[in-house]
Amino acid sequence: MVKTEDSPSNMLETCFRNISSLLNQDLLNRLRLYLTQCREQEYSLTEELQKEVQDDFVRMRQENQGQVTVDDLHAHLVLARLVAVSKGKSSLDEGDWNHVKQLERTRRSQRTAAPRAEPRAPNGLPLHISAN
Repeated sequence: MVKTEDSPSNMLETCFRNISSLLNQDLLNRLRLYLTQCREQEYSLTEELQKEVQDDFVRMRQENQGQVTVDDLHAHLVLARLVAVSKGKSSLDEGDWNHVKQLERTRRSQRTAAPRAEPRAPNGLPLHISAN
């Protein structure tokens, strides 16, 4: 028998209820202000750091042939901007860049390939029906 109080939807509902009890108008306003400031924050990369990013990307591609793409560089740069801006900085520094690389290494090591499901039509029926 399934216990309904332990279902994922009930656990999620309980979690949101607990979170909402912590949120008050002052905290929400401060969070909104922080997010707005992060979105509007000017951001740049120094020429020195641009060279380091470029060298690191070339090194990553050489070490992981066929596994590192331009999309990975883009993801690193987006994450780097978010890390720097979240700390109130207008440019990336070497420490934050190293932190971003470590975050991405950790994410990649914890990532597992999802098993591919059999293709199905919108009605749930398999797209390929065996001849058996």
